[in-house]
Amino acid sequence: MNLLDRRHRLLWALSALLILLGSLLVWWSWQAVRPAASEARQPSPDVDPRPVASATALVAVRPTAVVTATRPRTHAVRLAVPGVLPGDIRSGLQTWMQPGPGTAIITDTKPADLALAMEGSGEPLIERVYVPVARFAEVADAVPAASLLALWRSGPGEDEARLAVDEDTAAALALLWGPSDQVEVFPDVAAVGTALWQTPGRLGIVPFDQLVPELKALSINGNDPTDNQFQPDDYPLVLRLFLEVPAGLDSLARDLQDHIVGEGQHTNRDPGKLTTLVMTGVTAMSRTTALRMEQMGYDYPAAVISSTLAAADLTHISNEVPFTPDCQVDATENNLTLCSRPEYLQSMRDVGVDLVGLTGNHLNDFGPEATLWSLQFYQDEALPIYGGGADLEDSWKPLLVEHNGNRLVFLGANSFGPDYALAGPDYPGSTPYTLEAMTEAIASARQELDPDLVLVELQWEESYDTVPLLTQREDFPKLREAGADLVTGVQSHVPQAVGFEDGGLILYGLGNLFFDQMWSQWTREGLIPRHTIYDGRHLSTKLMTTILEDFAQPRWATEEERAAILERVFAASGWWE
Repeated sequence: MNLLDRRHRLLWALSALLILLGSLLVWWSWQAVRPAASEARQPSPDVDPRPVASATALVAVRPTAVVTATRPRTHAVRLAVPGVLPGDIRSGLQTWMQPGPGTAIITDTKPADLALAMEGSGEPLIERVYVPVARFAEVADAVPAASLLALWRSGPGEDEARLAVDEDTAAALALLWGPSDQVEVFPDVAAVGTALWQTPGRLGIVPFDQLVPELKALSINGNDPTDNQFQPDDYPLVLRLFLEVPAGLDSLARDLQDHIVGEGQHTNRDPGKLTTLVMTGVTAMSRTTALRMEQMGYDYPAAVISSTLAAADLTHISNEVPFTPDCQVDATENNLTLCSRPEYLQSMRDVGVDLVGLTGNHLNDFGPEATLWSLQFYQDEALPIYGGGADLEDSWKPLLVEHNGNRLVFLGANSFGPDYALAGPDYPGSTPYTLEAMTEAIASARQELDPDLVLVELQWEESYDTVPLLTQREDFPKLREAGADLVTGVQSHVPQAVGFEDGGLILYGLGNLFFDQMWSQWTREGLIPRHTIYDGRHLSTKLMTTILEDFAQPRWATEEERAAILERVFAASGWWE
């Protein structure tokens, strides 16, 4: 055999060997891919196979805008989870995980690329806050954590109903407390709310961001997620999922973190999207209230309640009377010509006043010059006003307040008069009300200012009854239909009924804040609603209750006094017998 023949045979042998090695490589690759593809087609029995449920609140929730796009990945991802996840969390993860062979959410961490765990160090990748709730018409504001846990694990006791939860909350509580067959699971928060209103005293738990005003959020051990003072580290109803990252997969982990944060899925309670607003009833620091301030100090009215009101992000005062340097104390019992000295602003400052409604019927008691001086005083003190002004056009100007991305528009008007209290074309005063004019103002504010919420404040005919006047019950709901999200009556010297119209809250009267009416128990009582707004939506309202002491100083109602006030208010609302 010559040298050339040897070379030809050697080349043929090498070619055959390369073909054999290529065939082996293809067979090995197919065997490696086939189990993963099979697993993607056949979910593990430990993984919830149900489709993602959409949670629908009692009122419409604005959709979250997509702000980032998922970056393409070059290989399949297997993500281990601690159990069945709430639908909103599961859907967010599935959006990030591109479908294909080998991609799966599993419960076995051994073959996983990344894993979510209930415990970990640092910041969690995902956090969800859940809130115990009852129907709004319940007196209790709190529930012990032990009571909720007992309902979850053991079911209701005598004269109790089963705990009501939506599907997402049920999945979260199963991770936190273990599985339960003692609760009633509803498809969404709307169904939970319906069930709670059908059974007085029944409790439920829902996601924080899906709260609606018709449900009362209950605190646990004094910790309330609807309050801006909320402490999540001391709260039992928080689901936290931490990301476990094997060596070499830091880039993949960062990709997932960027997706979760960019899509707004990190938490359902971002403090940077939350606003708390407290609104108050009649303030008229005159007569005997003024006398006590001269005797006890200009901060005397606010001394007891100031810390709570000042802690709110926004504090509202409805001040019925003008500030004027010429004001003299007149504590005569039937004096109806009212004013305040500029020094009395101290009490308003102490409660953290951020905005002032001027719809009161005593605004012009000392004439137009005093009113104009008072308007300038507010401006000099950098206090925004609405519901009154230097003339008719000025009085109708809406007040836009923006806090943590929440755009709130305030409008106010006076339907009662007297005529001399109302603003005219060239005359200061409170805004004169008509249903047509307020309806037009709401529409104009919506179009021109693009608010998340419109809040309307009304000075109506005065009443000393908890049941609203017929004219109130006719017009207040119509303003809700016209586009107002919250309608509040600030004229009443006693707490009045509460109502809901198409998911919007109506407060017919709040009673007195700083005013000297000590002559009856009802006029000593007051309501201070604290509204919680989150991501442009009104989530919840808590009714705080006060009792006036010494003609000037409100204090917080005792538990028994509070129950009596709320029971009477809820009875007037048609919710209690």
